[in-house]
Amino acid sequence: MKGQLDRLLAVMRLPRLSLGIVPKSAPTCIWPGNAFSMFDSRLVLVETYSAELSVTQPREIELYTKAFALLKQSAVYGTAVRGLISTAIQHFDQMPTD
Repeated sequence: MKGQLDRLLAVMRLPRLSLGIVPKSAPTCIWPGNAFSMFDSRLVLVETYSAELSVTQPREIELYTKAFALLKQSAVYGTAVRGLISTAIQHFDQMPTD
């Protein structure tokens, strides 16, 4: 997990990447629900516990576009994200290594 967190810190510097995290304490206008990835206006992949769903219907993709916009409003970026990631790394540093 620490390696993944370190990687996030590294890729945050990429000019075309905007990394946002929705903290647990953030007020949200929408329940985060299942994880999803939007690739373009033609495909959304939705991850559930048992399967990955491919969403291709334009009206359904529009729902995910709206959900993403609402989640973005609750996310933090830049220095705040670095702080959250650094706190998580410190948490893992303090865990016993048996």
